[in-house]
Amino acid sequence: MTSRRQRRRRRLRHPDLAAAITAADSLTRGSTVLRMIACDGTTTHEATVLRPEELTVAREKWPVIWLDVDGVDDLATIRMIGQVFEISDLALEDAITPDERPKVEVFGHQVLIAVRMARFEGDTIVTDPMAIFLGDRYVITFHDRTVPDGFQAVRDRIRHGRTRLGDLGADHLCALLLDAVIDGYFPVLERFGDRLETIEEEALDSPSRELLGRIHDVRNDLMTLRRSLWPTRDVLHALGREPTSFVGEHARQHFRDTYDHTMELLDLTEGYREIGSDLRDIYLASINNRMNDVMKVLTVIATVFMPLTFITGYYGMNFNTDSPWNMPLLNFRYGGPVAVAVMTATTIGMLIFFWRRGWLRRWH
Repeated sequence: MTSRRQRRRRRLRHPDLAAAITAADSLTRGSTVLRMIACDGTTTHEATVLRPEELTVAREKWPVIWLDVDGVDDLATIRMIGQVFEISDLALEDAITPDERPKVEVFGHQVLIAVRMARFEGDTIVTDPMAIFLGDRYVITFHDRTVPDGFQAVRDRIRHGRTRLGDLGADHLCALLLDAVIDGYFPVLERFGDRLETIEEEALDSPSRELLGRIHDVRNDLMTLRRSLWPTRDVLHALGREPTSFVGEHARQHFRDTYDHTMELLDLTEGYREIGSDLRDIYLASINNRMNDVMKVLTVIATVFMPLTFITGYYGMNFNTDSPWNMPLLNFRYGGPVAVAVMTATTIGMLIFFWRRGWLRRWH
């Protein structure tokens, strides 16, 4: 667990957050949408927040609140959330920084958990930042509006009463959200495995220069996944093993289970990294074998023409045809057809010999 510490801050996406305007009277004018789910032991209330007062009332009324902040560009709304839930500007800054590394950090009476969600964008794997604030009776999630909703399964469980958030508390909700983040990696890696199989088949059957670029993209995507999963593993280890504010034993067990899932994902990623390295070797071996096939064909052709060249060259010498020591068949009436027949028979004989030795068969 890392504690709050003095450190040099990176350049921010929203450098004017500390000087942002105070809470707005209406939240509908910005690009940020606030979706709230509140629970007690028996009732679930779901609404879109339109006024700051709704958050204040809900915080006092409900035992557990989940506020999903969809969009981080409306600085007035972000500032208002910080004021209602007493979140410092430094913590909000980390929550809306797009390149924030996965981590867990305590800010006063809140725990900030930064993770990244994985998805495919075309044929490329991208990871989107997700920030989760865990308080005594609330959970706040921050993500950009361009990020697909990865918490729909959690919402469905809450709506259908398949969780006991009112009894287990906000830490249990936080554990469910982190579990959903990790579960989102499995279909990505499953699709990635199918992609590796397709590339491997192409590398064996029809290697091309374009395929080499795709192999390079595979290695980049694996590095992207690895950079997200390794620090996330540390986050879950800290939440599951070390004493953390607002995290009870039940949630800690859930975090340890999610940690095991993360280790499984890392094992898959490492396996795919080895396959990605092997793909490049397979590609180079296939290119070399194709080149050997070409050289084999050219060698056979040159070898076949060697005796033909000898025969035509031998009979192409212009000596005195009256000499008894001259080359035979020069004065023979059918000498030309005989020479052609000899060259044809030589060619056929050599091809049959090469075929029986297996030199003309395509390499597999």
